[in-house]
Amino acid sequence: MARRDTEKTIRPDGVVVNMSEISTSLSRQVQEDYLAYSMAVLVGRAIPSLTDGMKPVQRRILAAMRNLGLKPDGRYMKSARVEGEVMGKYHPHGSSYGAMVTLAAPWNNNLPLIDGHGNWGSSVDPAASSRYTECKLSPFSWDCLLDDNETWQTTANYDGTLQEPVELNVKIPTVLLNGQDGIGVGFATKIPPHNLRDICDAVVNGAPLTPSFPTQCDIVDDEGLKEYQQTGSGTIRCRAKVELGKQPRSRGKDRPTLTFTNLPPGSNPEKLGEQIKSELEKGRLDSIAEVIDESDRSGDRVTVVAKPGADVTLVQRQLYAYTDLDTKYSAKTLVIENLKPVELSPNQLIARWKTWRLDVLERKFTHERDLKETRLEVVTGLLKAIDKIDLVIKTIRAASSPKEALIELVSNRSLKFTSEQARAILEMKLRSLTNLDSEELLAECTDLEARLETLKDLIANEKTRKAYMVKEIKAIGVRYGETRRSEIINPPETLRVEKGAARPVATAKPKFLQIDTKKGIISHAKGPRGALLMEKTDKLIAILENGTLKKLPANFKGAIGAEYSTVLLAKKETDVATRKYLLVFVFGDWLKAVSIEGADLCKVTSKGKNIMPVGAKLIYFGEGTYAVPWVSSRKKKVELSPQTTKTAKPGAKGIQLAHVEEVTL
Repeated sequence: MARRDTEKTIRPDGVVVNMSEISTSLSRQVQEDYLAYSMAVLVGRAIPSLTDGMKPVQRRILAAMRNLGLKPDGRYMKSARVEGEVMGKYHPHGSSYGAMVTLAAPWNNNLPLIDGHGNWGSSVDPAASSRYTECKLSPFSWDCLLDDNETWQTTANYDGTLQEPVELNVKIPTVLLNGQDGIGVGFATKIPPHNLRDICDAVVNGAPLTPSFPTQCDIVDDEGLKEYQQTGSGTIRCRAKVELGKQPRSRGKDRPTLTFTNLPPGSNPEKLGEQIKSELEKGRLDSIAEVIDESDRSGDRVTVVAKPGADVTLVQRQLYAYTDLDTKYSAKTLVIENLKPVELSPNQLIARWKTWRLDVLERKFTHERDLKETRLEVVTGLLKAIDKIDLVIKTIRAASSPKEALIELVSNRSLKFTSEQARAILEMKLRSLTNLDSEELLAECTDLEARLETLKDLIANEKTRKAYMVKEIKAIGVRYGETRRSEIINPPETLRVEKGAARPVATAKPKFLQIDTKKGIISHAKGPRGALLMEKTDKLIAILENGTLKKLPANFKGAIGAEYSTVLLAKKETDVATRKYLLVFVFGDWLKAVSIEGADLCKVTSKGKNIMPVGAKLIYFGEGTYAVPWVSSRKKKVELSPQTTKTAKPGAKGIQLAHVEEVTL
């Protein structure tokens, strides 16, 4: 719909404009505004640049650290200090500490750009607060990303008081080194990391690129990998390494073990443990007795202990099939080029980066040439001043002011200094002028002239610049390169599974849980009296004396709460869900009761929740052990009778009445 305004308005220059003559399409205006907003998000926040491989916040962090003088061989600085510098001068949108952690994390980067000191987290745990950590630039960042700052292209910062770099003059395609990911408006990128030596080889020789992940996981050579190499988009199949072993036992047979290391990106021991437990409950996994997290400072490590006599090969294939030990990395190489998002293959990206780098080198050499020419002019003037030192001194002494002396040195026919030469002579002390070493100046003059000839060739000849770039990149590969971390393997034999289908639960002896209600501890029992029968897919609903409600798996063993706490209710989820309960509690001076459905009690996780107001205390009316079938291979099926609870006197923990199994409303 078009909007037409009949009012007149006066422009700042005094011209009267009839607004009825201006027609604007609302839909077109919305489209233009939305496009402008989306491009601002893409370019200004989410998508890295093709040239220096940085998002704006990352570029601002590195530039601020360089301005603070945080050299690799210098001292560390408090991260909060750097964070404040970045936010105050360049990035007012929010905290930059999360981006700093990403640049410093060794498990997230093939070559970290920030050297972190302190607790910078792990694949599972977050980093400590910025007030507890310290940082400085890594040698690679200082040498290869932040050099030639005199020729950085800059723009005004957010309030126009300072200049900030638009791009860094990086010496290699940084965007491919550590990888990047980001989500913008209508676009997303997920660039996998690559090995530095492979990148250098691709720049110099055009070799195809294959990702290499910091976790050192294996990469399967399949069609997804080939598609990524050709188009920049594809699914890269990543696979953890496995070591087979045995767990010796003092009694019974040794149990086979599968120790998984070098996990795929995005996986961690905590997540894998939850997946394995979930698949055990679904019946897709069996023959697993225990999962142990053995991770330490050297890396993530998960050991799966199988049951004696288990088929280890089948267990291994099941784990790869149903968990993130074998997963796919969805790669998409989307970058910003000339303020527009473009999707490129790795080698296409490198080809365009090389063109940009040659232009940067031309700008760098032009800047250096200008500096060398200025210095050569000054050195030539100083040599002339040595030859005519007496006349120079006489001319300066005869002048009444520095400005007049400058004019006399330039206008004197016997001297004929340029303004730059005269200014350099006047800025020097007389003692230095009279003791100038002409031999040193002559040597410097010769070096400057030779360097200028080289610079002129580098500026004018693209072939010479290419040779310089190749030499520079080879030196970087030698100094900072390392062997590939991810090994390329042939497609392994996998377990064929139907999507969403679960295998039948293997027949196994049920679990018997013995619950110490006073201490709140669960232990495994072999059966008889007081034991609670639990199938491997069952859940246990427990309510503690302080009102904490938890849902626990059938194989849970140990303390239910963080501290020892009396258990008021412990029943299987299937029994609780179909019943109704009355929760009676004391809150202040009031005795209150709440009716609650058993299904609502079951809506809780293993972390638990508090179902009572803070400070309230449940009143316990007793809970007897109900009859459970006890299955034994040596004995016949036995019914365990409920145990009656004797009437107890009122105590500090509430009123305990005669045995009441539950209250039915």
